[in-house]
Amino acid sequence: MVKKALVALCLCLLPVGAWSFGGDGCGSGKCSDCHSLTKKEVVKLLPPGVDSIDSVRFSEIRGLWEVSGTASGRKFVVYIDFSKKYLIAGEVLRLRDGKNVSRRVDPATINTDGAFLIGDKDAPIKVYVLSDVHCPHCKRLHNSMHAVVKKEPRVAFYVKLMSMFTDKDTVRNIVCSKSLAVLDKAFDGEKIGTYKCDSKAAEETMEFARKNNIHSTPQMIFPDGRVVSGGRSVEKLLKELEPYLPKK
Repeated sequence: MVKKALVALCLCLLPVGAWSFGGDGCGSGKCSDCHSLTKKEVVKLLPPGVDSIDSVRFSEIRGLWEVSGTASGRKFVVYIDFSKKYLIAGEVLRLRDGKNVSRRVDPATINTDGAFLIGDKDAPIKVYVLSDVHCPHCKRLHNSMHAVVKKEPRVAFYVKLMSMFTDKDTVRNIVCSKSLAVLDKAFDGEKIGTYKCDSKAAEETMEFARKNNIHSTPQMIFPDGRVVSGGRSVEKLLKELEPYLPKK
């Protein structure tokens, strides 16, 4: 029985063109024509401890639903197969380019207080970046973002600092400056002045990262909520942004 179930799941993952039949079968239409999964069903299917289900949608991995929610105060993403018998947890990497397609964050939940804006605030494409001034990969990405907004003004980056490698007092000092020029100096290793404020932005950013299981920098959150990590060259970053850009 197990073997048959695995074979069935593998067949579900095949592209539509691989089916040898047409007409009335699932292979002849959209997945939504044959398969559905509600939030209430998900709660019953998942183990106890789920606080809420945020979304249920078809995954880009054929034959699976992508389910995002909260459990014990932390965000999670899992996959449930169309038979509703199997749950897949953990990171899912796309072999073609190595991208992690299983990590998503709702951009609407991101507080921009204390964020540093690189680009035009009216730019239609907004990318949120969790960064650290003492992280070498973050510095590379920071320089790339400056170059990208010059080449593509329709994109803006909101940089939120974390205290991964940098002490909390330094992060708070930079955040209180409210100056992109100060942030740039910090990334370049230059001395900066002393700034004070009552902002809790630095602490809120760390809590946001904890709830969304983000444990490293840099992390970029794209408009669709996809989370990607690591430094980027200008060319690679521009290429990743292409699908989000409105057609001219």
